[in-house]
Amino acid sequence: MSAEPVAPGRLGGTLGAIAVPARMRATMLRRSLREHPGPTVAGLVGLLAAAWLNRYALRGDPHTLGLLAGAWVLGWIVLPLLLGGGRGRVRPAHLRLEPIGGVPAAIGLLAASAIGIGPAVSLVALAALPVHAARYGTVAVLVTASGAVLLWLLGLIGSAIALEVVGHAGGPAGALLTGIFTGTAMGVAGSLWAVFPWVSVLLVAAPQEVVRAMAYVPSAWPVAAVSGPTGQGVRRMAALVGIVALCAAAYIVLVRKVIAAGAPFRPRRTTAASPAAAEREWLGWVPAATRAVVGRELRAWARHPLRLQYLAFAVVYGALLAGLPLLSDVDLLLPWAGPLAVLGAAAMSAGLVGMDGTALWLPLTTPDGERAEVRGRALAWLVLVTPIGVLLTVAGILLAPDVDPLAALCTLPALLGAGAAVPVWVSLLRVRPVADPRHPTAADNPTDIVSVLVATGSGLVAAAPVLALVIWGPAEAAPLLPLVGLLSGAAAWRGGIWLADERLTRRGTDVLAAAGQRSRPPETVLPLTWDAQWYRENKSTAWALGLLTVGWIPVIPQGLMPLVFGIDSGWIVAGHLEGGVRTTVGLAMVGVGVAMLLTGLVLWDRRPQPGSPAQPAPPDDRSP
Repeated sequence: MSAEPVAPGRLGGTLGAIAVPARMRATMLRRSLREHPGPTVAGLVGLLAAAWLNRYALRGDPHTLGLLAGAWVLGWIVLPLLLGGGRGRVRPAHLRLEPIGGVPAAIGLLAASAIGIGPAVSLVALAALPVHAARYGTVAVLVTASGAVLLWLLGLIGSAIALEVVGHAGGPAGALLTGIFTGTAMGVAGSLWAVFPWVSVLLVAAPQEVVRAMAYVPSAWPVAAVSGPTGQGVRRMAALVGIVALCAAAYIVLVRKVIAAGAPFRPRRTTAASPAAAEREWLGWVPAATRAVVGRELRAWARHPLRLQYLAFAVVYGALLAGLPLLSDVDLLLPWAGPLAVLGAAAMSAGLVGMDGTALWLPLTTPDGERAEVRGRALAWLVLVTPIGVLLTVAGILLAPDVDPLAALCTLPALLGAGAAVPVWVSLLRVRPVADPRHPTAADNPTDIVSVLVATGSGLVAAAPVLALVIWGPAEAAPLLPLVGLLSGAAAWRGGIWLADERLTRRGTDVLAAAGQRSRPPETVLPLTWDAQWYRENKSTAWALGLLTVGWIPVIPQGLMPLVFGIDSGWIVAGHLEGGVRTTVGLAMVGVGVAMLLTGLVLWDRRPQPGSPAQPAPPDDRSP
């Protein structure tokens, strides 16, 4: 009997298997939209952004348009990792029990991924490319439309690969991405004064350096293919097709591995030697108990998702605060990239004890374990952060050879000494436990504004002698700056270690009890809209929020920027003055800001807690 009649049946079975993930995704999406309006609101916001992009494409710069299209595709790939976009997706592991091969499964999963608000909005956004190409004729519209579809497929496949790989690689990869994303957002927000002028220039006409760089960015190739030479355009479109085909092949291999083994990668073996073994060679002068804590902490920094997220945030945030002013031709902050990153890492380390749960009972039951615990934590932080601070500082010096780096280099050891020791004391003083230390999530933030400000303030206090000598000291005192920085760092280290020793030795059981709690004390609920009654009943909390928000303005823009960096602007009061009056006004601004912040901290710490007599709990409406 011939096998030919069976082929249509097999083909129909394959097509039916391909359609299964799409039907599953459509059902999940329909139910999700009925229960949660969030995706619909996000889709409307995205549709407005896509409409603006299409409007810009009518008369905008082609290179800037390619940059915006690439940013859109990159956001499509990265943002679902940060916002939990993989929860409602059909994944390859869902098809392990289905009689389907790797290629049909990959096609079905991609078809399922294409069903949703995000892919539809992205297709509308990328339609800006053929809209821009309409000025070149019908053929150009068709070519750029094909390029837009290829970019859409690139975003679709890239998002599927990223969600599968990061989702099964564990928390560290997602934590690093989250830290990089949040650090970038905060860095851009902190440098708006430098970013806005550059963005306005970019929207009018892309600078030459951007034009040269866009020649290597795939999102700019569809428009460049119709506006440049024909041969070059053919090569660029062929390269774009090759990139999409390569990503599709990688996804097929990934799906096959998941269907066969249940995960894209084999679990990592844990039989390797502990990092503590390698540390014995270069930490021989440290007591054995302290070396053990150092090894444990370094291993935790390398594996704990929240620690990786905080470290990535601090590094990216510090680097962008120092580097983004280059967009406005300001390179004064580049040598300060290392000190800023160190200061951010210290602030983000001010609540790490809360993530350890009841593991703190080990040093409490070990002879002299408290001293080893405190010193091991501080030394591990120093070993981890010092190379980062030094590398960023040296990179900033190389990128800005005309800027005097002496102040930044001498401030670095002071910040390292304070950042290593003081956050250990702060995390023992203000313990904020996580819900489940074994399964931490991004929502388990063990720090609060008070801990962050205390850790940051300790670094600024340690660096104050160096900065004071730079600003007001005679030129002959410059050779003393390295010694002053080292002594300040050593003093801050010693003071933080002593405070942490006292806290853990005398109140260790209280710290352990606080870290072992499964739930935190109820937080003060802040209204998201104007509520006059709430502000009348919580005046101290409202004043604390206002002071902690506004208090940074006199300290940094009105005080430190004109005093330390000599940056003047129309709204900086000291920038309009000269000589001693300028210095006096700048110092007064710093004093006013510090007073506002300290007052805000005191009021915030004394705010009425939910359920307390000062703020009674809401009445229970249930009948007796």
